[in-house]
Amino acid sequence: MTALRFAVLGQSPLTTARMAAIRSHPDAEVSGSWTLAGARKLGPEKLEALVAETPADVIALDLPGDLSYRAALAALKAGRHVLSTLPGGRTVEDIVNLREAEQRSGKLLKFGSGLRYHESVREARRHMLTGKFGKLLTARAIYGHTGLPDVEAEASGILLGHGIHMVDLLHLFCGPFETCKAMRDSDETPEHNLFAILKSGSGTLAQLHASATSWRQTFRLELGFEEGYLWLDGHLPGLKGYGPEVLVQAMLERDGRGRPIANPPENVSEFTEAPSARAEIDELLAAMSGKSPLVNGTSHQAFDAMNIAQRICAAAERWA
Repeated sequence: MTALRFAVLGQSPLTTARMAAIRSHPDAEVSGSWTLAGARKLGPEKLEALVAETPADVIALDLPGDLSYRAALAALKAGRHVLSTLPGGRTVEDIVNLREAEQRSGKLLKFGSGLRYHESVREARRHMLTGKFGKLLTARAIYGHTGLPDVEAEASGILLGHGIHMVDLLHLFCGPFETCKAMRDSDETPEHNLFAILKSGSGTLAQLHASATSWRQTFRLELGFEEGYLWLDGHLPGLKGYGPEVLVQAMLERDGRGRPIANPPENVSEFTEAPSARAEIDELLAAMSGKSPLVNGTSHQAFDAMNIAQRICAAAERWA
């Protein structure tokens, strides 16, 4: 099999990990790479021409939303597969346009929803799907960073620039949300703190806090079920200072009358590797070859994440 050629644009730990994963795969190779500074220097029009004309089968993008959107759209129109990152654009309309281009081109559009590949997330999902925990009642999510972490967050705020990855995880576990209320610390972008309360169609209540003033950097997702709980805390490799990645699981115990007993015994699992980049490249290549469909990072999932993120921002502006 001829190795599939990847053109990689971006400059971050994710970009580095993706390039390593591509180079280690027997059916893939890096045919060219450009840094974020290089992409910005080109400007939007020349960037569009670059991704359309470069000899590559896949365009892998790790760029701010405005550049990512224009590059992905141009690549799809030129018949290239695209691996982007969340949010992949600035608005819901951007994602809708990308989905339409994906359908017209017949090529794959995958978003790098890296948190879905973390072992703590996969293990929690496996436990949930057994049904032994019963219905998911509540979810409490915190994604806290010390300062706005990157250029994207500085331009668009902590939710769209960073917290949208937690929104994607909430969708994974809770399903689509039907209603939301929210408050943020500023009506002007960028906001540094945002709280949202969400309700899914199945009745799950979720609370989200996205923060740029978390002096103890925090990633935590607490899932409360009818018959126990699953807590995800920390993630690797992540941004510096998020600590170990663990999954806490506990099954509810009852007394002689069938009443729940507080503080059930917990099992704690710690994970030392986060092969997100390798897993996303493997899944993309398997989908390109027709071996299996995309499960993680589909354009529909990206639409759901961007849609609820925009609705949260809109609700924050209206709700008093």
